[in-house]
Order: sequence, then structure tokens, then C-alpha cells
Amino acid sequence: MHTNKQWLEQKKLQSRDLAYSKGNELKLPFRSFRHQRGMAVLAIVAILLSVITFTTISSSQQVQQFYAIDNEMRKAEQARVSFKRQLRDIAESLRTNSVPLTVDKVDIPNVTTAIEVLELEGDQQQPLQHFEVSISSEEESTYYKARFLRYPSLLRLPTPTQQFSWDDQITEWLFNRDVNVLSRAFFPTSIAKHDCLNLAPANIYWIEGNCSLDSEDVAHSDESNPLLLLIVDGNLSLSADTHFFGLIVMLSTAGNEHTLHVATSASIKGAFVSNQPLHTSVYGSLNSSTTVLDNLQAHTTLAKIIPIPGSWYSEE
Repeated sequence: MHTNKQWLEQKKLQSRDLAYSKGNELKLPFRSFRHQRGMAVLAIVAILLSVITFTTISSSQQVQQFYAIDNEMRKAEQARVSFKRQLRDIAESLRTNSVPLTVDKVDIPNVTTAIEVLELEGDQQQPLQHFEVSISSEEESTYYKARFLRYPSLLRLPTPTQQFSWDDQITEWLFNRDVNVLSRAFFPTSIAKHDCLNLAPANIYWIEGNCSLDSEDVAHSDESNPLLLLIVDGNLSLSADTHFFGLIVMLSTAGNEHTLHVATSASIKGAFVSNQPLHTSVYGSLNSSTTVLDNLQAHTTLAKIIPIPGSWYSEE
């Protein structure tokens, strides 16, 4: 009995241990799964944080690179604009000044300027100048070049049949402009007035209205320094001892006839023309002069300058 009793006790203990073991076997897999799932979540979070950090750093670097490239592009564009403006300024100076004077006037720090000029002649013997202007900057490591053509606004001289006469197409012949579109703006260095009282010294006058000239008005003029006088819708009178050198153009925009009066001992040397018939009372002298007209056409105050298309060149 004792033996049986011991045997039964052992069996109970074994059963309890087995149950405890089975209970542990049931609980251990559940705890292990929850632990593994937590670790997996932490790993995913770590990966995501790494990706976000890498993306942020990469984006920041890309933004910095973009701004650096954009800044360099802006600086390069600003330099190009600046040099183009400087080329235009040089060309504007060449319109009325000689090459040495233009070079002396150019004052651009750390920039070297070179100008080559070629004298040409147009199909109507117009004096033309071809300029090749180059500027370089050691600081910017850049080189820019452009070509320009200077030509006279007085494209053609009056023909012998037009001199001291009229031609309804005279402005097209002289300036390549219809009389209705020709304006003072075509002559940027001209003096514009509505009369000729107290005229200041100049080489081009644009007068809208009547004009009475005396010797003092043209005292600064001679064969080598002739004048261009345009009278629009007005009459012209030269008083005694008034000697005009150059070209007089009388224009009527409304088709009206106007009057030209040249007093005794007054003179016109060069030519006068009109787009409409004139009432003339000439008591002085009219002298045609090709020399005077040639000097007028070549005068720098009548010059225009334009860039030659396709000649812009840059090297960096």
C-alpha cells in the first residue's frame, strides 16, 4: 500500500510537472511572437528614419547645388548683359566720335577694348565705316566681339535736276523716308524750334514754321562745316549778307506752297530742295557745290550706327 501510495504521489507530481510544462509550452510561443513583432516594428522605424534622413540630406545637397548653379548662371547672364551694354555704349560713341577719342572715353576697370575700322563706300558713294569692337575681361575670363556699320542719315545727295527745284519724292531719295513719317527723331542731334530766332550753333535744324535767317545764325558754318536745315510747313527768308553753306530742305505736309526769299548779297552754297513747288524771290546767289554736300553727308552729326546681324560673338 505504501508503495502504491508513493507511486500515486509520484504520478501526481509527474502529472503536475507535465501540466506545468505544457502550460509553459503554450505560453512561450505567444510571448516570443510579440517580442519578435516589436523588434520588427523597431527595425522598420529605424529603416524609415534612415531613409528620411538620407532623403533630407540628399534634398538639402540638391537644393544647395541648384542654388549654386543658379547663382553662377545669374552672374554669367549679368556679365553678358553688362558687356553687351558696354558694346552698345562704345558703338554710340563711335557714331559721332573718332576711334581714338572713343577708346579714350572708355573707362571700364579690368576690361581691355580694341576697335578695328574699315573704310567703305556705298553704291551711291556714301561714306561707310565698318567697326569690329572687342572687349575682354581677365577677371571674368570672357571675350566679347560685335560688328557695327556707321552710315549717313543723308543717304543720297540731291541730283543736279533736284537741286534748287522740287520733287514730291525728295524725302525718299534723301533719307529713305516718306515725308509723313520723317520726323525730328530721325535726327537725334538736331535743334528743334518753331522759328529761327537766336539759333544756337548746330549742324542740323528742324524748324516747324517760318524761318528768317541772318548772318549771326550761320556764322559758325562754312564749306568744311556745312548745315542741314529742314523747314516744315513754313517759309524761309535769308536776310542780306547771310551766307548759308549746306542743304536746305523745305517740306509741306499738307500740300501747300511756301516761299523762299534770298535777299541781295545773301547766298546759298550747296543746294535747296522741296517736296512741293515754291514761290521763290531770289536776289542773291545760288551756288551748287558737290564739295559742300559731300562734307555734309560725311559729317558725324548726321551719322547713324547699327549692329550687323549675326556678328555678335562671345567666348568664356
